[in-house]
Amino acid sequence: MRSENLAADPQAYATHETLRDGAKILIRAIRPGDKQLLLEHFRGLSPASVHNRFFAMRRDLSDADLARLTELDFHDHVGLAATLGEAGSERFIGVGRYIRGANPGRAEVAFAVLDEYQGHGIATLLLEHLAHIARAQGIGEFHADVLADNQSMLGVFEQSGFSIHRATADGVVHLVFPIADSAPPDDPRHNRREPRQ
Repeated sequence: MRSENLAADPQAYATHETLRDGAKILIRAIRPGDKQLLLEHFRGLSPASVHNRFFAMRRDLSDADLARLTELDFHDHVGLAATLGEAGSERFIGVGRYIRGANPGRAEVAFAVLDEYQGHGIATLLLEHLAHIARAQGIGEFHADVLADNQSMLGVFEQSGFSIHRATADGVVHLVFPIADSAPPDDPRHNRREPRQ
């Protein structure tokens, strides 16, 4: 199924992708029943990756965190997981989400990829698919805050093909970029390259 059809029902979003190394993954919508998978994903992140994602050290996710991160409305809060394995043995290797704020045409985007899978293009793919869903939801601009020393994630955004505007303050890089002119995720123009961390 082509991606333009998938965005019509983001709660059912699911599409297969191939990473640069040839590995096959599934990118799908995060569901309320994914709490254990999401918790295992969080626990698989290194302390540095947790700090890069949350800007603080966190030891675990609470039940309230898991509910907030899996029980999504897919209008103002959309979450996608990159997974390996089949039902029953599925594993989250990357998670991306956007949250729409007070401005309905703008949303904040964030990612977390397991350390051993960083550099394989997973965040790049998640960004492409999130942008595709966002456009169908009337969102024309993403923004993100990235720690200035997180060169890997800054590279994902810089190599995304979007026109990025950046400003740095207090060790945090604030990125703003329009997503309206991006090609759909299955367009061959995407090189899906992601720098290694």
